[in-house]
Amino acid sequence: MPYRRLPNTDQARIRSLETSLDKMRNSDYYTPVLSPELFTRAEKKLKQFKEAVDRYLKSLDTQVSYSKSEPYQTRLKNARMYVSHFLTVFNMCVKRGEIKASDRSFYSIPENSGELPDMSSDIAVIRCCENTIKGEKERTAQRGIPIYNPTIAKVTVHYDLFRELYDKQCELRQLTDEALLVVSLMRPQIDEVILDVWNSIEDYFSDLTGEKKLKACREYGLIYYYRSSEKAD
Repeated sequence: MPYRRLPNTDQARIRSLETSLDKMRNSDYYTPVLSPELFTRAEKKLKQFKEAVDRYLKSLDTQVSYSKSEPYQTRLKNARMYVSHFLTVFNMCVKRGEIKASDRSFYSIPENSGELPDMSSDIAVIRCCENTIKGEKERTAQRGIPIYNPTIAKVTVHYDLFRELYDKQCELRQLTDEALLVVSLMRPQIDEVILDVWNSIEDYFSDLTGEKKLKACREYGLIYYYRSSEKAD
C-alpha cells in the first residue's frame, strides 16, 4: 500500500491545507470531513503561516535584488580592484627587494606567499580591505616606505564607499534571517495541524478501501507515495 508523508516544503504545506479547506468550502452540501473547530483552527493557522512565508520571501527578494544591483556590484568591483592593485604593487616591491617579505604579516598575509588573499565574496573583500588599511598604517608607522599607485588613501575611499552599501546589505540579511526564523518556528505548528486534518480525512473515509479511499483522500490534499516495488507493479 502507498504511504503518506507530510509535506517537506513550505509551499507544499500551504498547498495541502489550501486543498483541504477549499474542498470543504466548495462542497455542495455539508460534509463533516473536518469538525468546525478543526476547520477554524486550520484556516487560522494557514493564514498566519502564509503571511509569515510571504514576509520571508519578500525580504529575501529585497536582499538578493539589493546585492545584485548595479550600485552595489560597482562599488564591490572597485573595492576589490583597488585593494588587489595595492597588494600587487606591494608584492612587486617585495620582489625587487624594496620591502621585506616579513612585512606581509602586517596585512595578515603569509610571509612566503606572493599570492593575493581570497576576494571571491563581498565579506572577503571587506576583510582584505580592513587588513590592508590597518597593515599599511602600522607598517608606515614603523618608517616603512608607503605604497603608491594606488595609495592606501585611494583604497580607503573605495572601501568606505562599498562598506556603506555592505552595511545596508547586512541589515537586509538580518531582516531576512529574522523572517526565516519566524517561519521555522511555525513549521512544527503547521505540521501538527496538517496531521490532524489528514487523520480526520482518513477517518471520515475509513469505510472506503484501496484506490477509492486514496482518490477521495487525495482530493482533500493528502499526499501518498508508492514504494519502489509498488511503482514497478
